[in-house]
Amino acid sequence: TEVEELLTKADIVLYKAKESNKGDAVFYDDVINRKVKYDYAVEKQLETALERGEFSVFYQPQVDSHSKQLKGVEALCRWNNSLLGFVSPLDFIPAAERVGKIHEIGEFVLRKACEDTLNLMPNRPGAVCVSVNVSPKQVFELGFDEKVICLVEQVGIAPQRVTLELTENILIKDLHIVEPILRRLRDYGFGISLDDFGTGFSSLNYLNTLPITEIKIDRSFIGKLNSSQHSETLVKAIIDIGASCQMKVVAEGVETP
Repeated sequence: TEVEELLTKADIVLYKAKESNKGDAVFYDDVINRKVKYDYAVEKQLETALERGEFSVFYQPQVDSHSKQLKGVEALCRWNNSLLGFVSPLDFIPAAERVGKIHEIGEFVLRKACEDTLNLMPNRPGAVCVSVNVSPKQVFELGFDEKVICLVEQVGIAPQRVTLELTENILIKDLHIVEPILRRLRDYGFGISLDDFGTGFSSLNYLNTLPITEIKIDRSFIGKLNSSQHSETLVKAIIDIGASCQMKVVAEGVETP
């Protein structure tokens, strides 16, 4: 009944429509209103979250399937906010990319992960390695490769112990930009991992173009491994691809013996 209220609500659903597919129609309701308000609160709290020391890094073990020995860890960023409580990475990572905070958060996680891994075990043959997720926004930042090399040199961890994980949403049209950056990092000694392998439309093209050293089988395949012949066949095929390309293969989401 009020023009201002109508325009405000139209603006809220416009915000949501832009996030989804082009040409979508989105209708206002309380669920969308709550989500938009929550997203806005996340963005606002992100502005000073690092300064308040609200981010922490947890580590998920990567275990050799034959020897059962710990070979590496994956660094996972977690955020506990004084106002919002625990905020899921599914919410705060896109928000950080939107507001330009992803570079600072990414640098914090990489430095902390390298420091913790070095404290866990000094540089030596067979030392535990660490994998760190990298946002495409970080990769496209000017001087990203130099920053990463400089950070690792400051911490003192061997670059061969650090793997940078990239998701497949680095668009295929930008490969010519990404390829030389990753090539330099690979030449310096870093591992390059392709995360969520098999879920994107250009997985094989990435393997053919980028200096990938590791592929991670998406958890959607692993979760159905014991119940789906189709998943088992796909997982076997991915393992064969990794073996033939001399790449490490990591299974995501292993929850049972």
